[in-house]
Amino acid sequence: MAVPSSVAIALTTLLYSAPETAAQEAKVKELFDEWCTTCHSGGGNPASDPSEVDLDVPLGSLVGVPSAANGKPLVVPGDPEASYLFIKMKGGDGMEGELMPLGDDPFTADQLKVVSEWIESLPPAEEGGGGASVDGEITTDGDDGPPAKKGRKPFNGTSQVALPTTTTLGKRTLQYRIDHRFGRIGTERGAFGMDAGVSMAMGLSYGIVDGLDVQLRRANSNKTWELGMKYIPLRQEDGKALSLGGYASISLLRGFDVANPVVGDFQGLVSRLWFDRWSTMLSLGYHLNTNHSARVVVDFDDGNGEVLVRDKRDTLTMGLASTVWVDKKKKWGIDMEYILPIPDGSTPNVFYYRGGDADPTGSRAGSWSLGGSLRTAKHFFQVFFTNNREISTNLYASGGQSGNPFSTPGVDSRNPFHKFNFFLGFNLGRQFGIKAGKKKNDK
Repeated sequence: MAVPSSVAIALTTLLYSAPETAAQEAKVKELFDEWCTTCHSGGGNPASDPSEVDLDVPLGSLVGVPSAANGKPLVVPGDPEASYLFIKMKGGDGMEGELMPLGDDPFTADQLKVVSEWIESLPPAEEGGGGASVDGEITTDGDDGPPAKKGRKPFNGTSQVALPTTTTLGKRTLQYRIDHRFGRIGTERGAFGMDAGVSMAMGLSYGIVDGLDVQLRRANSNKTWELGMKYIPLRQEDGKALSLGGYASISLLRGFDVANPVVGDFQGLVSRLWFDRWSTMLSLGYHLNTNHSARVVVDFDDGNGEVLVRDKRDTLTMGLASTVWVDKKKKWGIDMEYILPIPDGSTPNVFYYRGGDADPTGSRAGSWSLGGSLRTAKHFFQVFFTNNREISTNLYASGGQSGNPFSTPGVDSRNPFHKFNFFLGFNLGRQFGIKAGKKKNDK
């Protein structure tokens, strides 16, 4: 018996409702995050370059977009076999170039089924457009048009080199991060610092909601545990003129002879992304009971020689960070950072930039870093040179461990690199999306 057209339309609307489409899209997003967005993210125009298909967007925005490879639409609602995105994953007639994911094992039948079921769940364009976002909001064109897409975050990483940035992870996102500094490059036979000891930290950060992250990390320098929270209520990627917020942390230092084992840090952060190519940030920090040296000794000229003292003075810092993006997709950046400790003006003692009263000749150059970074949807990699090996907030606040220009007293070598007095380092980060648990009333 023939089904009346009005009944067919009603059934289609019921079966392909937005909540079901949203649930299907969430599964596809999880699959793409694991296998695809490492390469396919960060914007681009798939109609002009097949490699610029951005899969780190609401997937409904791919409906009807033609591929530059052959003009076929990436996603045809209700028809996986006509969707070029699915063809590139499955293979077969009509496919141009290599099967995706490139350089990896082909997708399994179960993985292909996830994508196929999502495309099948999309309502036909004439019945209301494409799919829905993971949160259930319609993301393709309709009566109200497509929703506004969020702008780019101001910095590649949640930290520049040492300073926290105004970039946050986003809701229900977990990040595992490694910060690593090799030894001083000026060390003889130190293999550019790689054989001269290591300072490193490992940590986890979690985005509770957009703009609010918590962090726990462990550094080997002074056996430091740091628990921190970053809150950026004003974010430029949400259409604001700039990003504004702060970072606060408390740290426990368990190293031997540490004068102040419990310390705290507060930093205000303000940044702006200029011309979609250049980010700048200013930070102002106040650091309680800064450990300028693990063991501070002072000779008070009272006949007792050098004695151990407890330097409980705080430190005020001013920091500057900047990134310039150099490629079309804005994934590669040149990163710069500078942190200046500010004297506290106490009398009769004088605050020195490094070592407290124990090191009057310590460097007053502050700490600087210069390097480059690569960002993909879920990965962050950065390599740099710096004069500050410290990673924990309260430890890097006192300034760099080497002076400028690059001179190392006592080093006599024909190798010009041995004259340098700074460090090679890198930072790595990997993000993971955390799915929300279903409510009791969810089906």
